[in-house]
Amino acid sequence: MPVLVLGLGNPILGDDGVGWRVVEEVERRFQSSETGLPKSVEFDYVSLGGLALMERLIGYDRAILVDAIQTPGGRPGAVYRLALDDLPTAHADSAHDASLKAALELGRRLGAALPAELAIVAVEAPRVFDLGQTLSPEVEASVPAAAQAVLAALAPTLREVISPCDQFMGL
Repeated sequence: MPVLVLGLGNPILGDDGVGWRVVEEVERRFQSSETGLPKSVEFDYVSLGGLALMERLIGYDRAILVDAIQTPGGRPGAVYRLALDDLPTAHADSAHDASLKAALELGRRLGAALPAELAIVAVEAPRVFDLGQTLSPEVEASVPAAAQAVLAALAPTLREVISPCDQFMGL
């Protein structure tokens, strides 16, 4: 079952790059582990939304999206595990700027093979429009916790690809 772990955002806009940083951390952890990266898991990094993001999700059974989020009264660096219905929509749906929910609905109506399961890991990020590649201290400090949330979301996939013998051996 192919799974896509997708870092969203823009890495040159301050905290908006946190999705990329978290996915890089998860990928680094797999590369440094003895078991390595399962062939069924793919990592990618994009600065897409709406319809373009929906197109990137085609062909995967599961997807984990990692992105910055801004919520009213949110604590900078807070890590959230969200479902699609939890996402706020800050713009009107149109052919030029559809919400992810609307884009996925359209894709399914058109017969696109989209993920049946979609998990979202979001980090509360105060500076998403500041030019620069540096995360704010609170957001930087949250990267390990957000990476752990992604690994937790990947757990069912990892159990599927590790054989019972490997489980017995403690892998």
